[in-house]
Order: sequence, then C-alpha cells, then structure tokens
Amino acid sequence: MIEISTIRDLVTIFGVIAGFSYYVLTVRNAQRNQQQQLEARKAQFFSQIYSWFIQTESLVEYMEILNWEWTDYDDFEKKYGSDNNLRGYAVRTRVWSTIDMLGKYVRDGLVDLDLIYPMIYITLFQWFKWKDVIEEQRKRYYTPLYLENWEYLVNEFIKYGEKIGYPWTPPATLSRYVPDQ
Repeated sequence: MIEISTIRDLVTIFGVIAGFSYYVLTVRNAQRNQQQQLEARKAQFFSQIYSWFIQTESLVEYMEILNWEWTDYDDFEKKYGSDNNLRGYAVRTRVWSTIDMLGKYVRDGLVDLDLIYPMIYITLFQWFKWKDVIEEQRKRYYTPLYLENWEYLVNEFIKYGEKIGYPWTPPATLSRYVPDQ
C-alpha cells in the first residue's frame, strides 16, 4: 500500500513540474510577444521613413538640394549656408537628418537593411553629392561624428549591394563641385 508521505511527495513533485512548465510557457509567450512587438516597431519605423520619402514636399526638397551647385566650400557656404540661406539650410538639414536617422535605425537593428535597400538611390546619391561638404563641416565645427549614421548606412548599402550582386559606384554627375569653366 502507498503511504501518505509518498503521495505527498508525488503531489509535490507534480506541483513543481507543473509550476516549472507554466514558467517555461510564460517565458516563451513573453519572448514571442516581445518579438512581435519588435517586428511591429520595425514596420512602424519603416513606414514612417517611407512615408516621409514619398511625400511631395520631401521629394521636391530631395531634388532641390541634389541640384545645388558650388565651386568650393566657401562658395557653398555663401550660397547655401545658414548665414546666407536659412531656407536652404533648413531643407538640407531636414533631408540629411532624416537619412541619418534611417542609418541609426539600421545600425540599432530597428529596420532591416534588405527592407530599405530599394531606397538606396536616395541615400547614396545624396551622400556622394555631399560627402566632401560634410567632411569639411566635421573639421570646421569640430564634430567628427556629424552624420555618422548616414555614412554607416551608405557603407552598409555598398557592402550589401556587392553581396547580392549589385555593386554601386556613384555616377560622375554627382561630383560635389561644378567643374571650372
């Protein structure tokens, strides 16, 4: 015959097993929920960036600054710097900051590179147009990390493009300065 102490021990063991099983299921469920929240957050970040990029005003601003021309950095500052062209400065800063934020999202894993790769032209064309200006501003204003996430994004896009068989080199028309006439 089974003794009461044996039954008590079995009940305790089954209780511990049930409690542990419940704990494991709860942790797995929490992990699944966290993963779903992360995926939803990634989709939200992508949606925000994409909606910004396809707005008429954003596209006009993007093309406006892409078509700016200057002969050297001082000429650039005279034409488009914050001291002489507040609107130009604001438009440029808005476009640059948005792309830099996209780079931060990629760097932090909030947006997957393969998801935004179709936007490659927006970030690469702008970067190669402005790279020397940005580097000069980093020196002049002692901000070595200025727009570092954008630069990171460009480098990741280039690596990703090579990996999937679409290497990218900037067209000659994106040179930063207008050739001397």
